[in-house]
Parts: sequence; structure tokens; C-alpha cells
Amino acid sequence: MIDLKQLRAEIKSALDREKTAELLSFIGYEIRRDFKFKLRKDERTPSASIDRNGNIKDFGSGWYGDIIALLHEHHGQTLKDATIYIASCLGVRYE
Repeated sequence: MIDLKQLRAEIKSALDREKTAELLSFIGYEIRRDFKFKLRKDERTPSASIDRNGNIKDFGSGWYGDIIALLHEHHGQTLKDATIYIASCLGVRYE
């Protein structure tokens, strides 16, 4: 059985601004040099940014969280699936 809490802690320690930007680019977001990006497809200007710790801030709604929470809340993945997906992208062992 996977300990999701422990796995999320390991992922959090492996993430930074650059890795989060790479992962977001991989799933289809266009990240600018200043680490800002359009969170929603219909936007004309960036609506979110990535902080130094790799967390994401949505300027419009005030939402703040990591890439796992973004996949869960904005892309409809379960927390377990989002956690395992990011762990596998980062090479963090979970079994």
C-alpha cells in the first residue's frame, strides 16, 4: 500500500521552480521566463505564477498549491493518481 502523505512529502522536497515549470510544460502549459503562465486556455495574459518553492499561485481566484493539487483540482485527477503521476515523472520511488 502506498503512503500518499509520505510520497507527497518526498515529491515536495524534490520540487523547485524549474522542475515545476518543466512538468507544467510537459502537460501542455506555456511557461514564460518569469515563470508566469495562462492557467486557463481562454486567457490572453498569464493568470498564474510559480514561486521559488515550486508552488503555483492563481492571481484571479487566489488559489495556491503544488502541481499535485493543480492536477487534482483543475484537471480532475484523483489525489492518488496525481501524486503517482508526478512521482513517476520525478523518478521518486513509490512502491
